[in-house]
Amino acid sequence: MKPAVMVSNLLNQEGLVALMGGEVVALRVPSFYPEELCVQIAARMRKSDMYGNYVNAPEIARVGQAFFESVASAQLRKIYYARAVEWIHEMRSCCEPYLSPIDKLRLVLDETWPSGSRLGTLQGKKMFVGLARFFGAGVGAEPHQDVLAWDAPGVEEAERIEGQFAANIYLKMPQGGGDLLIWPMTLTREEYEWAGIQGSYGVHGAMLAHDPIRISPRTGELILFNSNLVHAVEKSRQGERVTWSCFVASEGVNQTLMMWS
Repeated sequence: MKPAVMVSNLLNQEGLVALMGGEVVALRVPSFYPEELCVQIAARMRKSDMYGNYVNAPEIARVGQAFFESVASAQLRKIYYARAVEWIHEMRSCCEPYLSPIDKLRLVLDETWPSGSRLGTLQGKKMFVGLARFFGAGVGAEPHQDVLAWDAPGVEEAERIEGQFAANIYLKMPQGGGDLLIWPMTLTREEYEWAGIQGSYGVHGAMLAHDPIRISPRTGELILFNSNLVHAVEKSRQGERVTWSCFVASEGVNQTLMMWS
């Protein structure tokens, strides 16, 4: 039996193929970014003018804006597209004079994947990439799935995606809690709505048929996993959990990867 989680010292094609082919549910790359820089960058981003809270998950703070938030209104969608590149530049400035964690990921994926990778676009508009998220004490993320086609219904680029994967670089981890939980299952849209928590983006964990795989991330680590699987973030018990994250989409092994947040 193949392991549910693959650990590799480098982000390489072998690991990506195993993840995208469903041989593993997650790929861990320890020490992807220097731990001492992670701590500095997390502190800098907290001071950013873009620091705020999710529109549709206000308990979670973030720097930048998720495409998922733009589902709430046409105005938010307009702002997302209009400011996407500006936000990328502002996030990059938080790391100067160092290469940012998300820029390193973009470069390594482009160099590693045979057809390269690119910044995501939908309907000819560039998307933002590189969302930073802050989970304070007592805060987690409910079990949920991330599916671009659900957030952008009827959009051709979203419908073509064969696999969607979350990439998280861990800048800071709490003393307790903050684990990543992944259930080896997907729900249809109808099943998701049936199991949904009223007034929330998530579903009831007690209604899920399987036990989750538990991963305890470490500062500086990169973890990629299939975001179409149900997943959650355990509540932080002591301290703060800070990640720099994005999605990576595949339209097939011979196609360019697409990245966005």
